[in-house]
Amino acid sequence: MGNKIIVYTKNVCANCDQVKFALGAAGVEYETRNIEENKEYVEWLADKNYMSVPVTVFPSGKELVGFEFGEFAKELGL
Repeated sequence: MGNKIIVYTKNVCANCDQVKFALGAAGVEYETRNIEENKEYVEWLADKNYMSVPVTVFPSGKELVGFEFGEFAKELGL
């Protein structure tokens, strides 16, 4: 998967904004993949049976749906 965090997002999404804010505040580099701008991203979500965003994929391979600070902190080692 690589060593970069990937956030699947869309244009108007409060939880997506929370994820991006938390990652930025932690000083973590990440890549955003907007499902409204690239149908391949929608297909990836569908293949994984995800019905909503945000979906955050960590270098460990762990995938988190939505935003829950405790889970993010644990995965980031904070």
